[in-house]
Amino acid sequence: MEFTPKITGKTTSMSGELKRDYEIGEEIGRGRFGVVHRCTSRATGEVFAVKSVDRSQLADDLDRELAELEPKLAQLAAAGNPGVVQVHAVYEDEAWTHMVMDLCSGPDLLDWIRLRRGAPVPEPVAAAVIAQLAEALAHCHRRGVAHRDVKPDNILLDVVGDDDDGIDGAGTPRARLADFGSAAWVGESGGSAEGLVGTPHYVAPEVVAGGEYGEKADVWSAGVVLYVLLSGGALPFGGETAAEVLASVLRGSVRFPPRLFAGVSPAAKDLMRRMMCRDTWRRFSAEQVLGHPWIVSGGGARAMEQPT
Repeated sequence: MEFTPKITGKTTSMSGELKRDYEIGEEIGRGRFGVVHRCTSRATGEVFAVKSVDRSQLADDLDRELAELEPKLAQLAAAGNPGVVQVHAVYEDEAWTHMVMDLCSGPDLLDWIRLRRGAPVPEPVAAAVIAQLAEALAHCHRRGVAHRDVKPDNILLDVVGDDDDGIDGAGTPRARLADFGSAAWVGESGGSAEGLVGTPHYVAPEVVAGGEYGEKADVWSAGVVLYVLLSGGALPFGGETAAEVLASVLRGSVRFPPRLFAGVSPAAKDLMRRMMCRDTWRRFSAEQVLGHPWIVSGGGARAMEQPT
């Protein structure tokens, strides 16, 4: 793995160099391993988010490895990539990692979908979100980074305007991929990763099956996100327990119930099938998603027509 992370300084606690450079505000989020606070640059007055992870509390070897890699891979993936939440500084010591990142103005995509109360996202809006996600993933994959946990919770929105969709005047929400806490280095020439990492409803079947897998696992997950957008929140692979969900994922049979998808275009269904294809050789890459007619046409009337 050949890259130089931008690690800024050393600190013994939240009150060290991080607090010298930033005023730490209220807690705004909490995950499995980390806590996120609002923070303000003392030099410029700009407002950011800081994610803090106590690596000493991680008992699992894989979790420790992921926590140590996260700032490096997040910076690598974000460099020149506007579709990824930018990392502005990293402070590390023997136990803690603090990452200062962009603070997005809107909700995450999961909350945005919930606010719609089951209403499907219009195809042009869904196409805009997926195009941004695919562009972000294509850039990550070119840099040798697989995200491995693509899901609505990890897609943050910048919301401008007061319209019903919570989108800006151009009709397009700005979506950015966040949280590289499960990311892996796969190399710039199509290498592989291993390990059961991700979220059951969104994880690709080759990840569940064990062994090695590549960056196309992210495309499967993005296909699930598209399904959720167009169905108004339904998931393609279900079950009462995580084991049942994973078994459904392994079967990999994507269906489009008429009660949810009667109004969805054949072209959108075609793209979902190509993204959630069990055969990884036939599954689209992120670059191919960007070239699909439904994406190119903005989810509109010019999209290709295929039989359902």
